Parts: sequence; structure tokens; C-alpha cells
Amino acid sequence: MRLLLTLTASALALAGCSYSSHGPADNRSVERAGMVASGDVDATGSAEYAGMIVRASGDIGRDLDLAGASVRSDARVGGNLTAAGARVRFTGSVAGTTDVEAATAYLAGQYDGDVSIVGARLTVEGNVDGALFAQGARIQLGGRFAQPVRVVGDGNRLSGHAIVSGTLESGGTICASEVDIRRSARIHGSLTVIADERPDNLAPDATFEPLSGRRCDRL
Repeated sequence: MRLLLTLTASALALAGCSYSSHGPADNRSVERAGMVASGDVDATGSAEYAGMIVRASGDIGRDLDLAGASVRSDARVGGNLTAAGARVRFTGSVAGTTDVEAATAYLAGQYDGDVSIVGARLTVEGNVDGALFAQGARIQLGGRFAQPVRVVGDGNRLSGHAIVSGTLESGGTICASEVDIRRSARIHGSLTVIADERPDNLAPDATFEPLSGRRCDRL
């Protein structure tokens, strides 16, 4: 991933803790940086948190940017969300797009725009009204997805493991070496599954294609 290789070194370089607020009242942005970057903010503009440990909450009128080894946030974001870390947990709401890169990530809450999540162990719950792109070694979809999903298995296994237990309202494409469709899953629209074996509980009208030793990230 683009950011994870430099993330730890950058956070360790933050010797102290700093806070700054700038801009006019109707577009005031906030920045927090330090070994621990934490706090509740009410920013009419954008907000940035960077540190080894990041804890962010509050209301952000525009964009929220989070970077840290451990990131946890329950903020309400009026613009776009960008988050990167070894562990990322976000349980708030995002009006714009969401872009997450993490070794382990958990998303819940409300997402009005498109969501892109890349990492190793990924869990997406809550409501996603935009399109979802997810790439990882183990991907769990337990939320409601209004638009077609695109899931790409990756990782130590040939092409990862995908688990669907939520609602796919518009189908999509899921490619992974192993695909589990749980009994709790509700799938509507056109769904294509590419895997080593046809999953149990896959609807008869869904399209299944054998992976046949290929890598999902190269299809």
C-alpha cells in the first residue's frame, strides 16, 4: 500500500503534540499532530490528525484526513474521508467518498458516496449508498450496499477469502479463492462470483466462474 511503508516512521518523527486552527469562521480547518493525536472538534472546514495513536471525533464540515498506527474515529464528515494505518476503525458518517488503506480495517456507520478499502483483514458494515471497492486477504461484507460491489481477493493465499453476510441490493462482482455466502445474506440484482468452488447458498440465477489458479487482482 502506498502509505503504510512510511506511516510508522513519519509518526515516530512527531516528537510532541501540536494543535492548530486556521481560516475564516465559515471555513475553519483544524490540524492535530503528535505521538497521540486525539480530540473532539467542530470544524467548518477540514481536519487532519496524524500520530502513532489517533482518536478523532466531532463534526467536520469538509474533509477528514487520518494517519496513524492505530486510528479510531466516530466523526461526522461533510466531505471526503481518507484514513491510513495499521489498524483503522471508523464508525461515523461520510457525505463524500471514503478511501481507507490499512492492515486491519473496520467500517460501520453511514457512507453516502463511494467507498474504497484496501488492506489485509477488512470488515464493512453499516450503510454504503455509493459503490464499494474492496481488496484484501480476508473481506467481510456485513452491511447494506446499495450499488454494485467489486471485491478483489488478495494476500498470502492465492486470492484471498470473501464473506458476504449482509445485503447486496445491486449485486456486483466478487473474486476470491474462497467465497462464503452466509444464510443471512440478501442478494438482489446481478451477481458474478469467481472462486475455486461455487459457494453454498449462491442463487441459481447468479453467475459463477471458476478461478482456475488465476489471481483476482490480475483479472
